[in-house]
Amino acid sequence: MLEWLFGKRNGGAEHARPSAGEPEITLADSPDPAEHFKLGKQQYEMGLMDEALCSYRKALALNPDYAQAHNNAGNVYETTGRADDAIASYRRALSSDPTLANAHYNLGRMLAARGDSDGALACYYTATAIDPDFSEAHTAEGLLHVEKHRWNEASAALQKAVSIDPGSALAQNGLGVVYSQHLDRNGEALAFFCKAISIKPDYAVAYSNLGMTLGRVGQNAEAVAALRRALAIAPGLIDTRSNLLFYLTHDSTLSPEEIYAEHRAYGEYLEAPFRGQATRHRNSPDPGRRLRVGFVSADLRAHAVANFVEPLWAALDPKEIEIWVYSNHYLEDPVTLRLKSLAHHWTRVVGLSDEELAARILENGIDILFDLSGHTGDNRLPVFALKPAPIQVSWIGNPNTTGLTAMDYYLADRFSAPPGVLDHLFTEKIVRLPSGAIFQPFDEAPAVNDLPALGGGAFTFGSFSRGDKQVEGVVSLWSRVLHAVPKARMVLAGCIDDAQKQVLLESFARNGIEKERLVLHLRVATLEYLALHHQVDMILDTYPFGGGTTTCHAAWMGVPVLTLAGKTMASRVGLIINSNLDLPEFITDSEAAFVAQAVRCSQRLPELAALRANLRARVLASPMSQAPVIARWLEIALRTMWQRWCDGKPPESFAIKP
Repeated sequence: MLEWLFGKRNGGAEHARPSAGEPEITLADSPDPAEHFKLGKQQYEMGLMDEALCSYRKALALNPDYAQAHNNAGNVYETTGRADDAIASYRRALSSDPTLANAHYNLGRMLAARGDSDGALACYYTATAIDPDFSEAHTAEGLLHVEKHRWNEASAALQKAVSIDPGSALAQNGLGVVYSQHLDRNGEALAFFCKAISIKPDYAVAYSNLGMTLGRVGQNAEAVAALRRALAIAPGLIDTRSNLLFYLTHDSTLSPEEIYAEHRAYGEYLEAPFRGQATRHRNSPDPGRRLRVGFVSADLRAHAVANFVEPLWAALDPKEIEIWVYSNHYLEDPVTLRLKSLAHHWTRVVGLSDEELAARILENGIDILFDLSGHTGDNRLPVFALKPAPIQVSWIGNPNTTGLTAMDYYLADRFSAPPGVLDHLFTEKIVRLPSGAIFQPFDEAPAVNDLPALGGGAFTFGSFSRGDKQVEGVVSLWSRVLHAVPKARMVLAGCIDDAQKQVLLESFARNGIEKERLVLHLRVATLEYLALHHQVDMILDTYPFGGGTTTCHAAWMGVPVLTLAGKTMASRVGLIINSNLDLPEFITDSEAAFVAQAVRCSQRLPELAALRANLRARVLASPMSQAPVIARWLEIALRTMWQRWCDGKPPESFAIKP
């Protein structure tokens, strides 16, 4: 979520603030409204809000059509939290003088803050039509387009703002967001963020965006440093706190306990204001009734989360479970439409405040509320801190604790979290299903081809994980494999842009791997991405944040994934999938074992070829393809949680038997 800082604009000529020690200017009952207006401006600049408002009122008493005085009175009202009065003053200014660009701009800001984006844009358009060099209005227009993901309009407005005022940190930061989130030109985005910071060294939001972009291209350590700097300046940036936790999870130099401590610090910060304020839930404690189960997510579209959710929702018994969805993303695509058809109730909650969304969930009487995001983009974890449902569960979106004590359960399985292994790293109680991995293959996936290495070429390793998982530590591990198999090459797909390609090439070079042994691909459409598996003999998983959906897709394409299972949930995702596929030989527990097994596989081409030929059948026979079975296990788990709540018992960890 983006956060912006808009400045009010006064009307009238600028006047110098009185210097230190200079006596405050006072007026008798001057008949000149301009004198009272000038005094009001000086008082406003000195922070004397009551006095400034009094002066503007005197000016308006003498001249009720004094548009600039109405505008500046609106600024006083806005500064003192009187939004309705501010809007009324800006409108009176425009009634007196429709050509006052400042008042159009100020009114636009107020309307935007109230969620009236159309009204705000109309004001900005009018302001810039009156004054084409009004940089702040161009910037405000561009940032509003950014928030609505209208990228072309955003780029045009922000480029105009920067051409007028290159020293606008706000516009430079906004252009960085456009180049990073829309154009995937992260190298240029980084330059915009750095420019914004050079203009405004304490610009916390620019540091936050810089950190996110560094992380996207695999510069994890630099990303963490930028995010920490943002929080040092502005501790209240909750989304930045989540982003920091996300990238800490990718850091192999931290112990699981250190990562957990960071998550707990987030939970403490978020929940401290509500401590001792228990929400009164009015849910009927009937253990056998149909349950209202809510799902909060920003990923109910063409996204990895949807691959897991769709077959499960389709398999849940509607007599047992009533599905309520709270979708927190602006985009709706064909996947969204399919998911909507499976839900009993669907609400798009983009733009609702945390308090408003929590009140909506409470009003809907949700019995069990799922978080499907964790510390990933556009999460609504602050809503869960408000405890709008009596039972709250985290699942799928992020393999880690949320850090919230208000989150009751984390849904895992017997492979990822055996009793006693990860319990101390979660604030939630862990519920273990016999299997929690669900996979929905792409309908148009290409057929599995023969093992490429059998054709006489070099053995080819691969990675299809996103860029922020391809960090320095895992490149070092992959490089050890390439040194141990000196004739092998490696295909890396999913690079965001040329900036990430360069980061990867430099990282491999530091580890002694020549660029000639690497084949780098930018992200492509799903069908092309799946076809790239035809070039790969075996995939090397990322560490310490393993691949999930990419590992499932690889198995469907006949390509096994060698994984390193560590001591965090994030590092054990590959273990879950390989355990479901009964592939223990592709699960290792140390870097040395990972390298040794990669070497062995590269020397056993007939075995690898045979596995490739039947791996798709393994997927179909595994629990991953048995959504109705997993749905029954989930229903038992939900009913067990609900029974405990009805009995007045606190949450506890438990396992569902197969």
